[in-house]
Amino acid sequence: MPPAQSSRSRLHRTVGAAAEALIDRIGLRGALALMLAFAVVLQFGYPVTLHGELWTGLYMALYGGMLFFALLIVHEQGRGLLPFVLLGAVSTTVGIVYSFNQRNETITVVMLFTVALFMAVIIGKLGVFLFRRQRADGLSLILAALTVYVIVGGFFGAVYAGIELLVPGSFEDPLTPGISPTWPQLVYFSYVTMSTVGYGDILATTAWSRSLVTFHGVGATLYLTIVVARLVGIWSSSSHSQGPAELGATAEVRASRPVRPDVE
Repeated sequence: MPPAQSSRSRLHRTVGAAAEALIDRIGLRGALALMLAFAVVLQFGYPVTLHGELWTGLYMALYGGMLFFALLIVHEQGRGLLPFVLLGAVSTTVGIVYSFNQRNETITVVMLFTVALFMAVIIGKLGVFLFRRQRADGLSLILAALTVYVIVGGFFGAVYAGIELLVPGSFEDPLTPGISPTWPQLVYFSYVTMSTVGYGDILATTAWSRSLVTFHGVGATLYLTIVVARLVGIWSSSSHSQGPAELGATAEVRASRPVRPDVE
């Protein structure tokens, strides 16, 4: 075996063993809950990036935490562990470099699309868990569904900000005409789009940006509909999963209960 391949195999075994040990300790449900917590802090805590480079660096470092718990889900699926680790490490590193070079447009674009790619992979892995897993408790599925929804908002926020940097004027804030909306503004716009509220304080102004925003809004609505159907299906199948023997036992218990005489 070539040395490089042997090193990759050792790294894969090391990461896999660490993930196995942690998931045995906190459980899959615990990993999902912690990943949701990190996702909520990241996607709704973005205003801290307005307070300087240090706060931005700390914020970007939190992606490492989300990577850590997302690893458990990837490991549980049994494939793609090492590429995911590398992508998450690169995403976190680029984010920290950006924190101290926020005026560099090239680094900003690389950061936005690297973070977007990282979030897209997490969404994909959680989507597989949510829609293809045959046996999972309802709470784990709800945690996975909520995490996907939260991360989707951050994903589109990063994509919108990247598009605005590459094609200025794709988005506009009517209160500051001629000035491109910032990344935090477009994260906010992303969640407003998902909620279908439509405040109108930030607008998509080109044909392609409007098309993407339309896809985002419709897709988020369909996602909620499909997830509710999935969860209802899981609940229905579990409530009707009693076999004939179980049903017979239930009938026996009922038959053995004493019949109370009618009281006139």
